[in-house]
Amino acid sequence: MIKLYQLEKRIINKFLYLFGKSNTFVIYSPQRSFSNFFRQLIEMNLFINYEQGKKNLNYYKHNPKVKLDTNLKKNFIIFILYKEFNLWYESIKRNPADFFLKLNKFNIKPMTINDKKKLKKYHKDFYDFWILNARKTKNIEFVNFREVLNDDNNKFLLSYLKKKYNLMSNSIFRIPTAIRFSKKINKKKILNFPISKDIQFKKINKLIKQRRHLLI
Repeated sequence: MIKLYQLEKRIINKFLYLFGKSNTFVIYSPQRSFSNFFRQLIEMNLFINYEQGKKNLNYYKHNPKVKLDTNLKKNFIIFILYKEFNLWYESIKRNPADFFLKLNKFNIKPMTINDKKKLKKYHKDFYDFWILNARKTKNIEFVNFREVLNDDNNKFLLSYLKKKYNLMSNSIFRIPTAIRFSKKINKKKILNFPISKDIQFKKINKLIKQRRHLLI
């Protein structure tokens, strides 16, 4: 069911489109990687369209085999939401949603939560693709999960996006409180969870720092 703020944004975005000021974003991340929270954060605060890939699987947010074509490179702001493996694995273990059911859709061999090595490879491959392409595609924006646990960080992030992409915003900052398919985030528990500073973690944070301040 569409929410009131989404309806309001759609109406205003249609007017912006008529004046050539309409922007569209896509999200890519493995399931259970704060994609619903982040989408709501963007839609609540910025005037921008969201492409969710209902008609084109290439724009589906959990697609692990995206074709980075000219249309994506030129016409979208591409958000890559990063959750380090150990945190992601705990999320999948707690609530896998339909993650394991959708693997076949992308010609990936079946896995279970017990296949930790295979899941780690899946996670690594997902982000390695975007790390490789981020160096030559300026509209790819990485966001580290730990960054969005702080409201001030979210304000900074929105301000950065507004300025870089010339976006309009609401006058009042809003933070999502009820997230689709998710329980309330236990921020204290996550912040106390040991950070796994592997090579991929460092590469992604380096890419973030090349574009803006890293907020962790």
